[in-house]
Amino acid sequence: MPTLLFRALPACLGLFVLLGAAGAPSKQVRAAEFLLKNTVPSITTSGFASAEVAPDIAIISLGVETERRTATEAMSENARAAQAVVEEIKADGIGSRDIRTLSVTLDPVYDETQDARGATKRTLRGYSARNDISVRLRQVEKAGALAQKWIEKGANNFGGIAFDFEQKEVRYDALRSEAMRDALRKANSYVSALALRLGRVLVIAPHSAFSGRAPAPMGMARAAQRDGAAAIPVESGVQILQAEVDVTWELAQ
Repeated sequence: MPTLLFRALPACLGLFVLLGAAGAPSKQVRAAEFLLKNTVPSITTSGFASAEVAPDIAIISLGVETERRTATEAMSENARAAQAVVEEIKADGIGSRDIRTLSVTLDPVYDETQDARGATKRTLRGYSARNDISVRLRQVEKAGALAQKWIEKGANNFGGIAFDFEQKEVRYDALRSEAMRDALRKANSYVSALALRLGRVLVIAPHSAFSGRAPAPMGMARAAQRDGAAAIPVESGVQILQAEVDVTWELAQ
């Protein structure tokens, strides 16, 4: 719903706003804008725009985890296994710029037992080294097959597949412009029936841009390695991009 405000304008307000814009602290400027918006005849409308976009990037999260008796053995073996997976990824045509290390960790692994009194005893069993990476893939339709292949080649942790698209800001810029035009159209449709017209813009308040997509995977799951396993079924679908803005105009006769 639009907001219509009709109030008297203090004679000193225009000068106050001008001085504020010229160099007063931002809090004073915001106070002046609030006062201006609420003391002149004004109308506020919301503009909205949305678009469906087919993802053109798949982001595959996977990793290698190795457990050995000593920390040195765990790290050395994990480094060899992780490097083998990275080389396999590059052999499939993925450039270094699209392969990113997410984390490299080393943690002690304990066995826990309980004695007759119920007290827990922890015994060091070894060390677990882990190397997690993400891979940006521009051939979205191959995401499932490649993920399965890399699992078979040694990636024993799988964090899932997320989707994104290039030139995101360009698409959002177009939606922001469309949302502004939508707000203007709505404002004009209201004031025309009152024999009024829109004056200067007082406030532009954009909402946060929104992408209606599934959230990226948050954790890694152990990946079973099976010879001749079928490709992981993947459907990228579409993402819904949205832009919304509230615009306040001064009303004029």
